[in-house]
Amino acid sequence: MKTILTYDSKIQQGVILLFLLTILIAIVSENEFLAFAIIIEFFLIAMVQYSLNTIKFFNKKYVRTDSRKVYMFLSTYVVIGFFIWILACVFYVKSLKDIFELLVFTWLILSPILILQSLCISFFDAKNNKEVINENTDL
Repeated sequence: MKTILTYDSKIQQGVILLFLLTILIAIVSENEFLAFAIIIEFFLIAMVQYSLNTIKFFNKKYVRTDSRKVYMFLSTYVVIGFFIWILACVFYVKSLKDIFELLVFTWLILSPILILQSLCISFFDAKNNKEVINENTDL
């Protein structure tokens, strides 16, 4: 687990770069399959970022900044809402399904913001951990 958290920012950069590259290739090639790949990669980004940030949120080694707290609140809102929406679609709960379809618009606005915020949090963590390591070696 330590290794994954050590390379957190690089993992996120790689997944985001893969996503942007797939979008660029999809635009150039006009391949319909790539639209499906973009959706899969988008959820991959969400899963990676949410998992890593949840682990770091409950780890005492990482500072609970306001940015991290806001990220956890908003991303948990999106994740829980998304799962409830899927359940409403599967069990066809019409009234609940309609409400969450309206919330999809907020998810579309929040998702790019959360992606960038998670990346910024990871850069802060990487910088902060390097400073802590340097302070410990100076003693």
